[in-house]
Amino acid sequence: MASFVQFLQHSGVYAAQRFMIVPRGGFNLVCLRDSKDVRLSYDRDRLQIDDVRLEHVERVAQEYIDTRFRTQRSQEREDQSLRLRTALYATARPEGSARALKISAKGAGIPELRALRGGTGIKLEVAILPRKDFTIAFKFLKHLDQSGKVINATKWTPDDVPWFLTKLNWTFGAQANIFFTAVDATWITVQRALGAKISRDVFRRDIVPFKRRDADLTCFLVGDYDAMDNEAAGEYLPDEQVCVVVDQGNLPAFDYGEAFIGVMAHEVGHFLHHKRNMPGSGHHDRSGILLSSGMESLSLDKQLVSNLNAW
Repeated sequence: MASFVQFLQHSGVYAAQRFMIVPRGGFNLVCLRDSKDVRLSYDRDRLQIDDVRLEHVERVAQEYIDTRFRTQRSQEREDQSLRLRTALYATARPEGSARALKISAKGAGIPELRALRGGTGIKLEVAILPRKDFTIAFKFLKHLDQSGKVINATKWTPDDVPWFLTKLNWTFGAQANIFFTAVDATWITVQRALGAKISRDVFRRDIVPFKRRDADLTCFLVGDYDAMDNEAAGEYLPDEQVCVVVDQGNLPAFDYGEAFIGVMAHEVGHFLHHKRNMPGSGHHDRSGILLSSGMESLSLDKQLVSNLNAW
C-alpha cells in the first residue's frame, strides 16, 4: 500500500497526520513508498512536483541542507547531509519501488496532493508557509560568590551558540519555516552574590536588565533557576521578551540528549506563540510534541505548526 514518509526526522513531513509543510518559494522532500502504478493528482497552479532521480541527488540534497542550515557549518549539518543523500540515492534507484518527490511551492494556502492507484488513494495536505525570521541574543551569567570572587554561574559559554542555533533552526526552520539569527553571545556580570539557584525575583531585578533590547528575544543561561511557583527548568517572560534556561534541562519531560536543548526550544516556542498573539500559554496535552504539558520532544505537529506560523 502506498504511503508518504519523511526522509529526515523533524523535516516538516507529518505522515501520521497526512500533512507536510513547504516553504513559500522553496521546496520540501517526501518519500512515496510502494509507488508502482501510482499517479499523482495536485493543484498545478500552487505546487510543482518533480521526481528526484539519480542525477539530481547531489544538487537537491545540497540545496535542501543549505536552505535549512544557512551558512552554519557543524557536525550535525554533515550528518544530516549524509543521511539525506543516502536516503535519496536509495529511492532514486530505477528498480526501486519508492519515489523521492521534490514538492515546490508556487502559490499559497494548503493544497492537497493525492497518490492514486486505481480507484483508491492517499492524500497529503501541503501547507505553504511564509518564512519568518527572528533575532536572538544569548547572555551567560557571572556573579560573585560569598567571598566576592566572580564565578561562572553556567557551564555553557558563547562558544556553544552555534550548536544552539543549529538545533533551533532545524527544530523550527525545517518544521515550520521559522529561523533565528544570533545577534549577541556574551557574558554578563552581576556585581553581587546571587546564590546557587536564581529566583524569578532576582532574575527580573538583577539579570533581565542585561537583555539585548534590539533583539526579538534574549535567552539567559544562569545555571540553575527557581520560578518559585513550579519546578520549571526554564521560563519565558512575555512582558520582557526574555527566557531563561537551566543547565541540566528537564530530564523527566525530555529524552536524555534533548533535555537541555528541548527546554530552550520549549521557551522559544512560548515566544513564538506570544508573537502570534495566540490565547493561553501554548501548553497542550499532546504527548511527545513540543510544548506538551507531559512528555515532550523536538517534534512539532500540524496544530503546533498552525499556531506558530499559519499558512
